[in-house]
Amino acid sequence: MKYERPQYSVAVITEGGTKYCVKNMGESESNIITSLSLSEPDGQLAQKVAMKVADMKIPGKNGGYPSVLFKVKSRVFVYAKGVGVETKKEVFRGFIWENRISNSQKKELELTCYDNLIYFMKSETSMFFSRGKPTKAVVSAICKKWGIKVKYSYLSITHPKLPLSGTLADVFTADILDSVKKKKGTEYVIRSVKDVMNVLSVGKNTTIYNIDKGGRGVEIEYTRTTTMEGMVTKVVITGKTDKAGKTKIEAAVRKNTKKYGTLQKVINKDEDTKLKEIRAEAQTVLKEHAQPETKYEVTALDIPWIRKGDKVGVCFNNDKIKYCIVRSITHDAVEGTMVMEVRRC
Repeated sequence: MKYERPQYSVAVITEGGTKYCVKNMGESESNIITSLSLSEPDGQLAQKVAMKVADMKIPGKNGGYPSVLFKVKSRVFVYAKGVGVETKKEVFRGFIWENRISNSQKKELELTCYDNLIYFMKSETSMFFSRGKPTKAVVSAICKKWGIKVKYSYLSITHPKLPLSGTLADVFTADILDSVKKKKGTEYVIRSVKDVMNVLSVGKNTTIYNIDKGGRGVEIEYTRTTTMEGMVTKVVITGKTDKAGKTKIEAAVRKNTKKYGTLQKVINKDEDTKLKEIRAEAQTVLKEHAQPETKYEVTALDIPWIRKGDKVGVCFNNDKIKYCIVRSITHDAVEGTMVMEVRRC
């Protein structure tokens, strides 16, 4: 596949419904954007767009100044073309969450935008689901209550009773989907696509892009880090606490303690969960965390369609492609580069 520098365009729809194309592909006279990046950090639910716009009058009959027109909650759409896509394709849909301008000579409007999952990050809830509800039903019920459509293609389990409280982002991840991950051993990713929340297993993208170190495609730079941070080599399973305050140790599961020492995690078994289920959860934790983690920061020519959770092929030291999962990614639309943190599959 031929790789080339992609072209981006941005449309802003104001509260009055007027649409402004502030950066058109190949039309430099309408390009008033000085910087534009799309990022999906590890651990953050919503995709973020950060851009700076020259505060000059926009051409056309409805022209005006961005600092006046582009208010918070205005709709923002980002499109791209290139790398196998001949016509523009949407890569972001969201809202202006914050705008900022100073009276300096530069006169630039700074816009911070997020997709609709920002509402899950900024909202708290208190809900309860009775025992026996499948994961998909719980996620769908929460999304319905908040008026957000969901496409659920991840794995599902039957949950014990679920008293849920805290931010919706934490509820979806720590309280619901992490439980599925622990039992099934498969990672998930949550992303918004055209205002629809997608929940899917990582690495399920139909097109896998190969990023080469030279010769066949895109030259890259990378930094490799290997760390023991976050390792777990022993899981202790606890049960009931007696009247004297002593907690019973139900079981302990170990892996690689001789090699790396004891890095312990404690899991409490509630009355509704069988010991064999918690043992299986402990084995999943050790499978994922009982060895040092190696991660790579890769800088390459931008491919706008790559998102967090995708599988990509990367050529690190030779001609052989190594498949990796994208843990975080930032697309720089002005420089035409992307920076990814990836880990080997």
